[in-house]
Amino acid sequence: MSMSINTNTAAMSALQVLNQTTDQLSKTQNAVSTGKSVSSASDSPAIYAISQTMNSQISALSGVSTGLQFAGQVLSTASSQASSISTVLSSMSETVTNAANNGEDQDTLNSQLSSYLSQIDVATSNSTFQGVNLLSGSTSNSVKYTQISAAQDINGNLFTMNGADATSTGLGLQGLSTDMKGVTISTSGITALTGTGDKATTLTLKNLSSADSANATASNPAITTSFVLDSKPGDATNGAATSVGSAIAAGLTDNATSVTVGAGGALTIEGATSKKTSDGTTTYSLTNGDTITAKADASGNMTYNIAKVGDLDANGNAKTLTQVVDVDASGASSTTTKNDQLSTLVTALGNAGYGAQMANDGTLTIAGGNLDAADATDATTPSVSLTNATGTSTVATTSGTDVVQLAVTGAINKMSRISSSIGVASNTVTQLQTSNSTLSDALTTGVGALTDADLAAESAKLTSLQTKQQLAIQSLSIANSQSSNIMSLFRG
Repeated sequence: MSMSINTNTAAMSALQVLNQTTDQLSKTQNAVSTGKSVSSASDSPAIYAISQTMNSQISALSGVSTGLQFAGQVLSTASSQASSISTVLSSMSETVTNAANNGEDQDTLNSQLSSYLSQIDVATSNSTFQGVNLLSGSTSNSVKYTQISAAQDINGNLFTMNGADATSTGLGLQGLSTDMKGVTISTSGITALTGTGDKATTLTLKNLSSADSANATASNPAITTSFVLDSKPGDATNGAATSVGSAIAAGLTDNATSVTVGAGGALTIEGATSKKTSDGTTTYSLTNGDTITAKADASGNMTYNIAKVGDLDANGNAKTLTQVVDVDASGASSTTTKNDQLSTLVTALGNAGYGAQMANDGTLTIAGGNLDAADATDATTPSVSLTNATGTSTVATTSGTDVVQLAVTGAINKMSRISSSIGVASNTVTQLQTSNSTLSDALTTGVGALTDADLAAESAKLTSLQTKQQLAIQSLSIANSQSSNIMSLFRG
């Protein structure tokens, strides 16, 4: 092997080994200090990119979890107050029953009823959480929202829960006292309910505020409700939905608007846009600002709420509403009798918050729902009417403890449905929280599997590389000393 002072091959080789060992040692030390085998794109571009995507998903899920936690607190607050309201209503029912059985003084009973109504309104007010109240029915200075929406996944899909009106007025108990009136409708003279085309039998009810709609408020809106006994709701093939579409159009600002009811209760309105939320509510927005919300009741009957843009208050709450309930009175058989159809109507009335019952003689009694019973037989604009039935029906007013109890029963049934919907929403939020937590844990584990360092292996590797580095330094030192050895060849 030749010896040269210009080219030290041994030193070059030793230096190359030393540099390689130093680079490996630097990576190992970084892995030990950070705990990651891939901490930057230079370590592994592909794995780093994948881990960054997964980390962004984990961050997004953290935001989703925060929103769901807030929704859960809102629902928990509403649920506790709804339970309180249900307890008050049960006490109210018991009080009315005892008063009827024991001949209690009416003034005493009315005083108790007034106290119960105040308790309901206090509980409703107390259900506000951070400006959200699912029981108030309308916004105000302290209530900014009457529904909650929260992202349920990282794709932007929303969980939405629309609130309800659980105030004493919202439960149909306005003016509850022993003087409260209900209505009776004698159906013995009716031979058939047509229920087809544009001649569907329709029961129309107006509430107390309808008599003075100009002074109606969001907390006590003027409401006209039409129960359309349809043979096949939404079936456009036989024209059965014509009456429903016409009833909806009649509540719009432009009542000449064409409204078509399709299968499943979906509406077709020229120029209108629709949006469906996770709780099953579909909102139709018309070009003139009118809105229609549609949702199935507990029996599957589609209920449409129509709000005119000109009847909204400063907070966007409707002061006047038109409700149309598409009642499926066809039953399971084509030979459904009149009494069966009327029984279906009673159920629909109960779903809408009214207290309703049918006597054996065919007399239908309706109370609650803030019904304007006093004007039920008004010669010009009756607040109660049953139209397009074959035969005759007679409307009359009635009063007494039974009417009060029927109104309370209607409120209890409505509150039960409100509580049930809150319970379903609470369970949904809990499930979504669990699902998102599980997914977040899975992603975190996945990122760890891709990027975390095996510290036991890195520790052993660190010891090995430190030894190799010392040997490389020693080898370089020996190689560098070779040039000085050449001098000994020239000594005399």
